[in-house]
Amino acid sequence: MLCFTDPPGDDQGLAYQYPQAALFQEAGRGYADLLGLCVEEGEELVLRVRLARYPNPLEAPLGFSLATVAVYLDTGPGGEEVLPGAGFRTPKGEGWEVAFLLTGFGGEKRTPEGEATPVRAEKVGEELVLHTGLPPGAYGYYVAVGLYDPFAPWFFRPAALEPGPWTLAAPPGMPNAVDVLAEDQTRAYQTGVLPPVRKTPPPYPALLALGLGAVSFLLAFLLRK
Repeated sequence: MLCFTDPPGDDQGLAYQYPQAALFQEAGRGYADLLGLCVEEGEELVLRVRLARYPNPLEAPLGFSLATVAVYLDTGPGGEEVLPGAGFRTPKGEGWEVAFLLTGFGGEKRTPEGEATPVRAEKVGEELVLHTGLPPGAYGYYVAVGLYDPFAPWFFRPAALEPGPWTLAAPPGMPNAVDVLAEDQTRAYQTGVLPPVRKTPPPYPALLALGLGAVSFLLAFLLRK
């Protein structure tokens, strides 16, 4: 299993202010705080997302109701470079081809053309599990968490300049996501560009060849004795 972690307590974007309605205030903090993504590569690709907390004031069937999670996959060359809902962009030439959207009310597969297909989703312990139906592969992953809005096309509550009972307040031009999976989250918010996370490549071939050569030399030396 391939896992990526995200620091706790960084679910405020760049000094975002959460909505002031009792629904949000009484839930406390951490319900949109991304802690990590694990990728299970078996017969199909399974995505496992973990948040810090799962309050469920709306009594959603999956056991949480205030957060929206989006995982966008870069599965090949090209792709869409805007991350809808989250409000970020990808690096040039590293766009996404398929995305998976998860709320307390279910999971969906999304395409850049706007097609939406239900997918199997469940909460297992402290993880949110998405069954993608895709084969495993050397993919790039963009992960973003926002505040759930049932009226938004991608279920991300849009960021606005002024705070209010139902408004997520943020500086001008900021993305809608309050937390992302990134090595340097501050830079991602400052630039609006979210780099993907990927599997670490295998050791450099030359180093591997050097190691094999050393083993062969040692064996030859021992056999002469």
